[in-house]
Amino acid sequence: MIWKKYYICTPKFMTMEERQLRSQFKIRISGVELGKHCFSVDCDKEFFDLAGIEQLMDGRLNLRIEMEKSEKMVDFHCHFEGYVTAECDRCLAPVNLPMNFDERLLVKLVSENYRSEEEQEDDIWMMDENTYEIDLFHFVYESIVLALPIRIVHEDDADGNPTCDPEVLRRLDEMNAENVENEQETDPRWDALKNIKLD
Repeated sequence: MIWKKYYICTPKFMTMEERQLRSQFKIRISGVELGKHCFSVDCDKEFFDLAGIEQLMDGRLNLRIEMEKSEKMVDFHCHFEGYVTAECDRCLAPVNLPMNFDERLLVKLVSENYRSEEEQEDDIWMMDENTYEIDLFHFVYESIVLALPIRIVHEDDADGNPTCDPEVLRRLDEMNAENVENEQETDPRWDALKNIKLD
């Protein structure tokens, strides 16, 4: 039993390879000794495709998970490091984004008849104390999506010039110049109205 809202739904059908990939994010807690335990898993294009992260074309993130288990709590410290490849918002060419960030998830183990009057938080889950394993797939998905910049573009060079596709930049400059020219041109019929004096 878990009281947690997910942003995406579990696929209705998965291949054997996808099931194996998904299983890497299921961490067993039942029967595990108290204390710290470490895990490592890679998030690559297969993970991005399975999670439905459409804005990511490729990449590889190494996820290091440190799980600290106590009697009524499981504390996950997750460190993401690597890169992802996405489409540049300016020139539409692929751009590699280095990523290095940390996330934390607390899981409170409660009795089956427990009901919380408090609103659940994104980084705190309530789960049945008899839970066998915890599936971190959606948590990892959410962490990666939220870590992406709002605007994805190629970095500028040392002189401050954009490193996007030069042909696309040239075409954008031409379109901007055309828009400015069109804005400056006015209909002569409207110009005549400017001479009307209102008492």
